Amino acid sequence: MAILNENLFPAILNSINHPLLIVAENGLVVYANAASEGFFEMSAPILRRQKIDDIVNFDSPLLALIEQVFQKNIAVNEYEIQFEIPRLQKAKIVDIQANPMDETGGEMMAGSGQKLISLMFTERNMANMIESHILSRNATKSIANMADILAHEIKNPLSGIRGAAQLLGATASSDDKSLTQLICDETDRICNLIDQMEQFSYGKIPEFEDINLHLLIDHVKKLAENGFGKRVTFIEIYDPSLPLISGNKDQLIQILLNLIKNACEALENVPNPTITITTAYKVGLKMKLPNRDKLLSLPFQLTIEDNGQGINSEALPHIYDAFISNKIGGKGLGLALVAKLVTDHSAVIDYIGDKSGAKFRILFPLLGQQKD
Repeated sequence: MAILNENLFPAILNSINHPLLIVAENGLVVYANAASEGFFEMSAPILRRQKIDDIVNFDSPLLALIEQVFQKNIAVNEYEIQFEIPRLQKAKIVDIQANPMDETGGEMMAGSGQKLISLMFTERNMANMIESHILSRNATKSIANMADILAHEIKNPLSGIRGAAQLLGATASSDDKSLTQLICDETDRICNLIDQMEQFSYGKIPEFEDINLHLLIDHVKKLAENGFGKRVTFIEIYDPSLPLISGNKDQLIQILLNLIKNACEALENVPNPTITITTAYKVGLKMKLPNRDKLLSLPFQLTIEDNGQGINSEALPHIYDAFISNKIGGKGLGLALVAKLVTDHSAVIDYIGDKSGAKFRILFPLLGQQKD
């Protein structure tokens, strides 16, 4: 039977792209992989000279988790822990996997005879993005089904009601005419709402072409500067090397228009209102999307950020749901439509804002991957 070369053991741990520590029973960090250096902003050799309670707060839930694993010799997973690093004066939201190590692993890492456990940290950015994508896609599906029902089952009877009201209005008294006109106005309003909902239907497949995203952003920005965003300062941080993306021009404009209009409306009573639009190309992010056999590479990043109050935490699980809006008089269709159109582009949208402002990020796939 082949025996694993002990020199290969650290190499395997360094290949893991999540921060990973190995901690002895006395609290000493006996190993830190390469990914932990960026997470803790400390070199691995220095980390290996620290005790875990020197790295985290004295009341950190991580310490209780470690104690539980050592006492019961079982694996423990904790999700969405606020993990504070006092030296950096910052907190991260993380998932933590803690596992006891067997004797073989312990001898290879320390040779001290002490019990060891491994700690792996997963920052919530990626997890939240996946959850956000699932939320937006589920909302999109429900809206698409609703759109089909509304279009087929409601518009026809509404046309009959409107026609009957018009006939009655032709012979009605002046007082009754106002009522028949009210019926016509309300049926028109409902039909208009259904027409808006039909945008969510899955029946139409958009035509794609190669598009310069920066040109579309500039187009929508000009619309905003000459209309609903007159008092807003726009800041562009563009990646000049950003390649073309594959998309439908009209739908991409609709996505940008809705997000920027929402941001402008959120800044109505904010002094020095600012919207920052950022593009970037970042290799490495891949996700498994529904109806795809392969992982999809999503290197094109577009973020739209404002300096308003952000979206309150209670509303976050429902931001892509139709007919839910924080705006007075809002129909709650803007973000629902954005989510649907983003899905049509095999892209992902997530909200990464906080109390200092709303921030939406869209990740687009490599050119041509929508057809794979």
